[in-house]
Amino acid sequence: MATSNDSLPKDRPLTERKTQPRRKRVDTRGLLSIALLIVSLGALTVAMGGAAKLVFDIFDEGVANSLDGLWAKVVALALAYFFGWVIGLVCIRGFGNLVYPIIVKIYAWSCLAAVSILYLKIIQKLFIQKYDGLHFWAYLLMLLGGLTVLIGLHLLIEGHDLRPFAIPLLIISVLQLFVIVFRYVFTVDADSMRLFGDLAIFIVMISISALMLMHIGILSPVRAQIDGIFYQNGNGNGNGVE
Repeated sequence: MATSNDSLPKDRPLTERKTQPRRKRVDTRGLLSIALLIVSLGALTVAMGGAAKLVFDIFDEGVANSLDGLWAKVVALALAYFFGWVIGLVCIRGFGNLVYPIIVKIYAWSCLAAVSILYLKIIQKLFIQKYDGLHFWAYLLMLLGGLTVLIGLHLLIEGHDLRPFAIPLLIISVLQLFVIVFRYVFTVDADSMRLFGDLAIFIVMISISALMLMHIGILSPVRAQIDGIFYQNGNGNGNGVE
């Protein structure tokens, strides 16, 4: 009996068509997130390092010797910090970078340590009472500038708690109160007119520390505006930025 050719098994061809390997797509969003992290971190590092250098110059050389071009230094540092802050905000809120918030927290604690050391140094200067009006305003502005940088870093991170940062400042404020009492009660060469400077620094620092500790939501309007920018077109994990 003859068998049909269709019923016979067919041999596979000697050569098979090779499938083309799939090309891996470049994660453009991830690359942009890393690039923004590097740019923001560099700008913030330059700004904070420059501010530390300016503080050292003021304490070592005196305010009068640092007044030459002081406004240009302040503007340059403020511009670098603001630029890094904005880029960092886009990196964290817009692109959902998960690494940068950890770095920002480290920078925030470093900033708190710097402000605490600066506060202790100013308490020492106030105790010695060898300063003029120009130095006093420089001390106050340096403290406010450091706290402004700290609050700015706090606003970069969504849901960040500022209350633990108030505890060291409150402890130093209590220490300043003891120093004030000792200076004007237990010493005989204290200049009573200098008390107003001590009280001004104390009231400013204790007030800011208390507001940070009470967490009453003074920064809530600012945080709400920031959230609104990145949440209006999606959630805060990057859907709002293409």
